[in-house]
Amino acid sequence: MATAVAYNTGAEARKKIQLIWAHPRRNSLTARVVAGIRREAEAQGLAVEELDLYRSGFDPVLREEDEPDWASEQQVHSAEATALAQSLDAFEHIVVVFPVWWYAVPAMLKGYIDRVWNYGLVYGGGKRIPASSIRWVALVGGAQAKFEAHGWDKHMKALLSDGIAAYCGVPDSTITFLYNTIAFEEATENVEQHHAALIGQATALVSGMV
Repeated sequence: MATAVAYNTGAEARKKIQLIWAHPRRNSLTARVVAGIRREAEAQGLAVEELDLYRSGFDPVLREEDEPDWASEQQVHSAEATALAQSLDAFEHIVVVFPVWWYAVPAMLKGYIDRVWNYGLVYGGGKRIPASSIRWVALVGGAQAKFEAHGWDKHMKALLSDGIAAYCGVPDSTITFLYNTIAFEEATENVEQHHAALIGQATALVSGMV
C-alpha cells in the first residue's frame, strides 16, 4: 500500500500541501523540482506531505474493485484507494509534478488519478476534493514554441484543469510547463543553469499558497 512522507507537520505550519510526483529515477530533474518546491514550502512555514508514487509501493493498475460502479454510490473500493482518497481531506493545496510523456501524464500518475480521484471517492454523490487549489507542474522535454504550435499545452490544460480538477470540485487549477528539459530542441549553453532556472520557475508557485 502506498505511503506518504510528511515534512514539517508541526503546529507552526499554517497550511498543508500534498506534493504528488511520478518519475522512476530518484536523480531526475523531476525529483529535483520536487525537492525545490518542498524546500521553498518549508521555508515559508508550510507543512508538506510528499507522495512519491514510484517508491511508495502504489499499484497503478485499476482492478475490478476500483472500476466505477455507476449504478451504485455505495461501492466498496480497495483499501489503498480509499485510504489515499480520505487523506486528501488534510490538504489545502495539491501540487502534482511529472514529466510529459507522449503529451500526457505518466502511466503511474494516470493510475493514481484513475484509482484515487475516483467516482464514489472524490466525486459523485456530492463528494469533491476539498483542496482550495491544484497546481500541476509538467516537465516538457522539447521547446515551448514547438509544443504550443501543435496545441499540446491547450490539450493538457483542458484535460487536467478543465476536465479532471474541475470535475473533482477544484476549479482553481493551473499548469506550469517547464520547457526544454532535455535541451536538444533549443540551444542551451549551460544546461545546469537552465535546469536551475526551471526549478526556480516551479518553486515560485509556493508564494501563492502562503
